[in-house]
This record gives sequence, C-alpha cells and structure tokens, in this order.
Amino acid sequence: MVRKHVRYVPQQFDLLPFLTTRETLYIAARLKLVNQDEQVIRLIVNDIVKSLSLSNCLDTLANKLSGGERKRLSIGVELIAKPSVLLLDEPTSGLDSAMSNQLINMLHGMTRENWTVVCVIHQPSRQMISLFDNIMVLNQGRSMYCGPKSEILNTYNVAGFTCPSFYNTAEFVLEVITEQRGGDLENLHKICRDEYEKSRSRNKPNKNESIDSNQKCETGDIDTSTNSIIPKKSTWQQQKILFLRSLISIKRDITLTNLKFAAHVANGLFFGAVFYNFGDDADVQKVMSNIAYLFLSVVFLFYANSLPAILTFPTEATVFLQEYLNNWYSLRAYYSVKILTDLPLQILCASSSLFIPYYMTGQPMEYIKILQMWTVGLLTTILGQTAGILIGAAFGTKTGLFLIPAVSTPLALFAGFFLKFKDIPVYLQPLSTVSFYSKFEKCKFYCRYSFEGMMQAVYLNRSQLSCSEIYCFFSSPNKILSMMDMPTVPFYVILIILTSWILCLHIITYAVFYWKIYFARK
Repeated sequence: MVRKHVRYVPQQFDLLPFLTTRETLYIAARLKLVNQDEQVIRLIVNDIVKSLSLSNCLDTLANKLSGGERKRLSIGVELIAKPSVLLLDEPTSGLDSAMSNQLINMLHGMTRENWTVVCVIHQPSRQMISLFDNIMVLNQGRSMYCGPKSEILNTYNVAGFTCPSFYNTAEFVLEVITEQRGGDLENLHKICRDEYEKSRSRNKPNKNESIDSNQKCETGDIDTSTNSIIPKKSTWQQQKILFLRSLISIKRDITLTNLKFAAHVANGLFFGAVFYNFGDDADVQKVMSNIAYLFLSVVFLFYANSLPAILTFPTEATVFLQEYLNNWYSLRAYYSVKILTDLPLQILCASSSLFIPYYMTGQPMEYIKILQMWTVGLLTTILGQTAGILIGAAFGTKTGLFLIPAVSTPLALFAGFFLKFKDIPVYLQPLSTVSFYSKFEKCKFYCRYSFEGMMQAVYLNRSQLSCSEIYCFFSSPNKILSMMDMPTVPFYVILIILTSWILCLHIITYAVFYWKIYFARK
C-alpha cells in the first residue's frame, strides 16, 4: 500500500529516447491521472513545465536533452501524480547553481502543501540547505546526525565541534565527518544517537493520542490526499496509451527501422541473384544450392531479428522497470503492447526477405506454397526477435551479443543440413533435439522445425523439376525430400512446434520480468 503513495527519482533516470519533452510529460500524465479530461491534463503538464523551466525544450527529443534538462524532466514525470512521498537521489546533479536553487525552492514549496520530500544531497550551498527542515548526515553507513536543521550545530558543539560564524553548515559538517577538524567522531556518533532517542521520546504520542488516532483511521477521518487508495487505469486504458507511445517511438527511430528493413530487402536481392533460377532445376548442384538457400534464409531471419533486439531492448527494459515500480502501468499491459507493436515490422521484414528471392530463385509459383513458406519464415522471424528480447532482458547487451552466436551456431550445425542425424556421434545427438531449426526426437520421428517447413513448402506435393539433360536423379521432388530424411511430420505440426517455441520464450521472458521486479523491490 505504501508504494502507491511513494515515488522515487534515481540519479540516472532513463527516458525513452524518441519522445519529446512534451510527449514524455503528456503520456506520463495520461497514464497516471484517472478520470481527468484532456484540458485538465494539459494544465497540469503546463504547470510542471513552467515550474521546472522546461519551456525551451518542449519539442526536443529526450536523447538530445542536456543533463540538467533530463534531470528536470525525470522529476517532472513523477510530480504529475502528486505523490505523498517523493524520494530523489541527487536531484541537483547536472544543474547549475541557479537552477539547483530554483529546483530546491520548488521542492520546498511542495512540503508546504503537505508533501514529504526526501533528497540525497552531497554538498549543498548555504542558500540550499537553509530550505531543509530536517537533516540526516551519513558517514560510512552510520548516522552522524538525524533531526531538525536548527539543532545540528548545537549537537555538534556539545560533541566539541564548534562551527565558525557565517560558515556554511553543510561544509562544516562535511569537514567534521571527514576528520578535517580533528575530534572524537565516536563521541559525536554517541551524542547524535542519544539526541535522536530523546527527540523520539518527546515526540512519541501518548496512549490517548494513539487511541484517538486509531479511531480516526477506523472512521475514515484522515487526509484523503495521502491515505486513500490511488485509482489506477484499467489494463485496456493502459494498453491504448502505451500503444500510442510505442508507435511514436517506432516512427521516430528511423535509423534502426530503415536499416532493418533495408537489410532484409538487400539480403533478399542478394539471395535471389546468387541462387537465380535454381528452384526449378533438377541438376544436382543446383538442387543442393537451392537447399542451401532455404537453410540460409532461416538462419538469416533468426540472426537479423535477434541481434537488433538484444541491442535495443535492455534500455527499454530499464525504462519499464522504473516506470512499473513507480506504478505507471502493469506488466501485462506493457508486454502485450510490446508484442503487438513489434508485429507489423516483423511481417514487413519477413515478407521482403522471402518474397523477393522466392520469385528470383524460381520456386513454384503456387499460392499455397508461397503462403506456407511465408508462414514458416514469419514464425522464424518472431522466434528470433523473441529470443533476442529474452536474452537482452535476462543478460543485457554485452552478454547477449555473445550468447546468441555462441549458442545458435552449434545448434545450426546439428540442424540436419550440414550433418545427417545418423552421422552425428551418439554423445552429441541430444544437441540436435534442442535446436529450433533442428530435429526433434520423438518416437523415432525427426522434426526439423523451420528448415523442414521450408523444404516441405517448396518440394512436397510438387510436379517434376525441369531437367536439361537425358536423366536427372532429382527430377522428382520426393527424392530430394527423401535424401534429407523428410517429411517426418505433417506441415501443420511444424507450425504448432514453432508457435509453441514462441509461446515458451514469451512465458520465460515474462517470468524474467517478474524476477527482475522482485529483486528490484528487495
């Protein structure tokens, strides 16, 4: 319950890079404020913009903001819901003295409106520290003072540390605890602890006050602004707002989107040029080359979609974690929107990478076969991106970029294209059962997932291949499939297996997010 009323702004507050300052505040307001019309939301956003002096950068992308502007924006998004308790880690870092004083003045004004503001400040100025009501001094994990600002010098004086006249209190305290002024710090720690205990005893409510307080709680006679349950938007409302935010980010991220699409088109043209018209030729070399094309298509679709996900998703996951912990939205709303917004680009990339070479390489121009190959390719694309998201979320960018090639390359070796299952050493045969492009051993049947799906789409139930010689052994597509130990299962089973892989990876990714949330809360 306490978390619903507390907001935390860390020193390094991650923002979505392709949203402007205005959009960041507006979307945050729409997520946090329930049952408020557009006019009220815009008024609240405008007040925060004015208070934090963000008017000059409203249309600037978050990744182009200065350090001070990012800091003020990160504070602004958490001020929208007017939390009862606001925790800030070094809110003045990256700000000049004038802006630091303005920010502390604003936070001080919030405390006069019944807010509790807790700041970690390393070296505040005289003007800044004069605005603090209570101070806690920490040194190597020990409290060297905790109480009203007005009593700190008296307490230190009792311990034998006298502050010179007109001296900055913060600088004096720092000099004391860093032993620049000599003296007995153990005695200071003991005196500060005793003074704190005395202060607690003086402020402790008596029995009658406690009973009266409990009665107020039972009858609901409390401050609704700080103790009532904060209403939340429904999952559907959260999804609509997050979907809008995701579409804006995808539209703005022109470099990655265009590069990804261009890479798939270029790869399709390259495959089409290298394997031009091999698809309907029964020549042995061309048949083997066409099989190689089908296998390489699967490998490319996986790598081309898993590696970019590893590069970009960890930053997005960091933003999600801090927003989730600050009660912006639910994990279910975020993850469902993530899957949906990724789908259009996945379809576009997979289609461009498959249709272009399919036509250029002379594969059978039958609607059912085109649809079958496209379906397998799309599922492989989704599988690759889902694997990239999982590894990026679980291990981060650096480790993920190593894991994908390190794990996938050996599995591709055992997929049945380079080695037949019967030729693999017995002690290595289990590896072929875990590859998503590989064979799956069950009741002596082998299912080759994506690769076999491609092979069945192209060669199963197909008329004879053209032969330019007197006799071609591979004129019959059935002989090609037999050579590759196919088919082992019906085509629909392959689709079920690929879909099951995708669902399993999504479930594991969802569990990883819960695990990260759990440890972040701990």
